[in-house]
Amino acid sequence: SARRLPYLHVWVFKENDFRPSPAFKPALTLTSSGTGGQRSRIVLDAGSLRRVKEGAERVYGALGMVDKTLVTNYLCFTYDPRQAKDLGTAFTDELLTSFTARGRVHYAISRPRPGADFRFDLDGTLSALREMAATGLPLRVLGFPAHVLFTLRAWRERGWPPLKLGRASWVMTGGGWKGHQGDAIPKAEFKGQVSSCLGLPAANIRDLYGLVEHGVPYAECRLGRMHVPDYARVIVRDPRTLKALPYGRQGLLHLVTPYLTSFPSYSVLASDWGSLAPRCPCGTPGEVLALHGRAGKAPAKGCAVTATELLK
Repeated sequence: SARRLPYLHVWVFKENDFRPSPAFKPALTLTSSGTGGQRSRIVLDAGSLRRVKEGAERVYGALGMVDKTLVTNYLCFTYDPRQAKDLGTAFTDELLTSFTARGRVHYAISRPRPGADFRFDLDGTLSALREMAATGLPLRVLGFPAHVLFTLRAWRERGWPPLKLGRASWVMTGGGWKGHQGDAIPKAEFKGQVSSCLGLPAANIRDLYGLVEHGVPYAECRLGRMHVPDYARVIVRDPRTLKALPYGRQGLLHLVTPYLTSFPSYSVLASDWGSLAPRCPCGTPGEVLALHGRAGKAPAKGCAVTATELLK
């Protein structure tokens, strides 16, 4: 049973560098933060990287988001992977853009020149959105929800009319509202505002949860519920006793997967609150994960926290 597996807290990966032996040839190295804070440094071998990519494609394929013949534009509210090659969020969004034939891809967070700090380019992002919408191609918006909402509010403040992106377009957010909790709005309100401004179905606006230390995506279905893939297990643990809790009870998330073999993350205790349900009304089999925020008074400064600071 997954409940009996020992685990490492996610902070272990931030405070220790699990470098493989010198003879090890990494296929990819990722970190969980780009411009500050404590970082997790994750080294993937070829097999682990292949399984991460194949697993993500199966998850999003089940959502109807994989079509290698569909030419699609991408507006990514994350770091440009050409400048932040080792960031987990940059890798994730680059992976998500591979599920269709790529049209134009615009990254909203970049360095204006070599060696400069990363910055969120609002004007450039608004221009890219206008230009991509005018092509008539489907558009997929990826990244942090605070950046999406900030940009769409700027769009409306300029008096520009709502777009009509259509049913083939999607919005996939991740990273939560860390660093901008004061701007957070209920999920239904967020979907309503985004759907109204971009002109796409609210059902095409999905949220994603994941850790660079874990490598498994937990994506929302059409009903807005996150599903646990069949190659992962989630246990909810009491924060005081660390005993496994039943369905419906909130606790710390213990995440398990056998897919990553190049560092000791088969079993990770996250610093996030969550709960489980046995099934979803959408009909997809398996357990459903609900998130209830970050545990602790001083959350880890990961990619999302660092990125949202650029909005200030």
